[in-house]
Amino acid sequence: MKRGACTVLLLLCAMSFAVAIPFTTAQVTPSVKVAASIEPLAGLAGEVGGTHVLTSVLLPEGIEPHAASLPPQAVTDAEDADLLVLTGHFPWEQDLVSQVSTPYVTLEDVSALENYEDYGARLSDMPGAHDEGEAMVAAQHEHEENPHGWWLLPTNALAIANATRAALTILNSSLSPFWEANFDTFYSDVEALLQLVNNADAASRFSSMTAVVVSPAEAYIAEAFGIQVEAVLQVDEVLVSGAELLEIQASIRNGTINLIIGSDVARLQAGGEYAVQLSEDYDLPLVWCRAVFFEGLADYIAVMTYNLGSLTSGMDGGIGPGGGPVNLALIGLAGVFGLVAVLEAIILVRRAQNE
Repeated sequence: MKRGACTVLLLLCAMSFAVAIPFTTAQVTPSVKVAASIEPLAGLAGEVGGTHVLTSVLLPEGIEPHAASLPPQAVTDAEDADLLVLTGHFPWEQDLVSQVSTPYVTLEDVSALENYEDYGARLSDMPGAHDEGEAMVAAQHEHEENPHGWWLLPTNALAIANATRAALTILNSSLSPFWEANFDTFYSDVEALLQLVNNADAASRFSSMTAVVVSPAEAYIAEAFGIQVEAVLQVDEVLVSGAELLEIQASIRNGTINLIIGSDVARLQAGGEYAVQLSEDYDLPLVWCRAVFFEGLADYIAVMTYNLGSLTSGMDGGIGPGGGPVNLALIGLAGVFGLVAVLEAIILVRRAQNE
């Protein structure tokens, strides 16, 4: 297995190098400064902006975004930016836009330069929003939609990128063909990702699985891979009730729930400890994914490919309770397939543009 893992990782590195080689370009001075609230949104802005955009992240990695207060440096960075790309979810974002005059794109805000929902963004239902779970959700939200991690759904990622493209066009219309071409390439990349997910589903039958998620953000990861979410362990600061926990345990025992999905943010919450305990008590696969912190992964496609590899490995027993050793061969293989698909899509788009 070690030799196989090394071989796959070498292939992954080779493919990454092969993807990078054709796109070496002359140095371009960025014309627009974009500040995003979190790393995933900065990555999406970078997909559209390319070399003409300089991106920065307002919230440092490792800080639980729901509990964070407005970082002082964020105000300075936002004032210096030409455009803000926000989630429309974190309370500190509202404090920020009230203190600066920088135009911004976000979710459901009449004062925004562009709104994501105008480009197809949507919020899914809150997981576990039924029976007693509905009371827990209602205590924190005025509706039953899930605003946590909504940018992880492929269609929503496209909406963010498209709204950002429109905003960049308003700020610099002379680069409109460049913004359009980059968005078209990202669209093809997402289509390639979805094909990779379909292939993985055919092999592993993800769409027949059900899961409990640690926090609502992971529900969008599950939805992207066709997994049904039956329950959530923590919504904001509210933990699952004792009665709901008993229902979850009963569902695990009778096989209704097949796995637990957590994320980087969930590790910072008490619900993450619940997940580890459930995994240990019932020998249930526990998969840790990326939702907010990219930690060196290049972009949205890389993160979702990583999440798919983590899921594949987790169901194969490669990830144990608490996020133990990862089956590198499977994650590497998923990464290789993803890069191949993305590379093929980019080549096709560029050929079409040259014809």
